[in-house]
Amino acid sequence: MLTRDWLQRLLWLYAHGEGCYPLKMGLDAAQWATLQADFSPPAGQIPSDCLLRQSVMSELNATRTEERQQLAQWLACYMAPDAAPMHLIIASVSLAFNHLWQDLGLHSREELRELMSDCFPRLVEMNTQNMRWKKFFYRQRCLQSDGELVCRSPSCDACCERAYCFEPA
Repeated sequence: MLTRDWLQRLLWLYAHGEGCYPLKMGLDAAQWATLQADFSPPAGQIPSDCLLRQSVMSELNATRTEERQQLAQWLACYMAPDAAPMHLIIASVSLAFNHLWQDLGLHSREELRELMSDCFPRLVEMNTQNMRWKKFFYRQRCLQSDGELVCRSPSCDACCERAYCFEPA
């Protein structure tokens, strides 16, 4: 799919209350207006229970602003040239509680891999062990520029949660 197709799909999922997005998909007012101008948002109102969930996710995002901004900046470094504002959406949704594909409202982890391949192809190349995406993001960010690991575990192979992070290839 093209990046535009992914943005339109995520906007549709958001508008139908799928996934676990913050309000306005985590975008500021100008970015939200641009996204809506670029795509015709689906007609109808978001169900009230979904609006409540989006409000709660917005509150969570507000408490972790610096983390979200840093993740978005990091993602932007690996984003396809025409993929903006995908880095902001992915960073905002990454603060939710389930697997990234579930929080985006996608059908499967394979569908998320397609999105990542189209929008963040260099990250897909880097994820050689098929690590779950949120864990992969944070693991990569834990590597300092000098290669020193500042994460809790000295290596994934030694970590007691290894089975939870990786999917069979």
